[in-house]
Amino acid sequence: MTHVISAVQQKGGAGKTTLLAALASLMASGGVRVAVIDTDPQGHLEAWAKKGAVEVDWLSEEDDERLIPVVKSLKQADDHDVILIDTAGFKSAMAMHAIAAAQLVLIPSKASEADARGARRTWSHVQSIAETMDRSIPAAVVLTDVDLRTVIARAITRALDSHAIPRLKTVLSTRTGFREMASTGKLTGTAREAAQAVLDELYGSGWISFKGDR
Repeated sequence: MTHVISAVQQKGGAGKTTLLAALASLMASGGVRVAVIDTDPQGHLEAWAKKGAVEVDWLSEEDDERLIPVVKSLKQADDHDVILIDTAGFKSAMAMHAIAAAQLVLIPSKASEADARGARRTWSHVQSIAETMDRSIPAAVVLTDVDLRTVIARAITRALDSHAIPRLKTVLSTRTGFREMASTGKLTGTAREAAQAVLDELYGSGWISFKGDR
């Protein structure tokens, strides 16, 4: 069965595209059949996919009413193990449809009060949609571009934990390789290691179960 993972965060610039591009790169290189859908008008995930550094199928979709039919069509074709959906950084009908289509929602958050507030609001939004749909939609915060040794990073993790918001213990730590990935399409060096740690936790915790040929 095709698994759908959406990256949603009401605050912009939290690292949604970086997170999905890194996960897509690792999954595809491990034999997972990956499709990415870019719903953000800025088109950064689409631009990354077009570089062709890894073998992923991609498309863009800016019509919120078309997203779920497009996802259903891809799932029915059964050509992919996972579909990754990128969203714009604000509360919208598109974000709602991306959440509704997902088996897992990842909520990126940098170590700032604004990102943490956005993560909390996004988490609440996911729970509201899940309740409306009368089904469980697993969701977790992923800290991005952070150094856990800093005071603000520790404060943010405590704040998220105090609100009982699930988060990954591993983080997409600050690495220049993520900025380079946006230019070259390639995920290398310590950036790849950091992303692999995040992916390994997703596998190990049971958030996702497919591993391709890895």
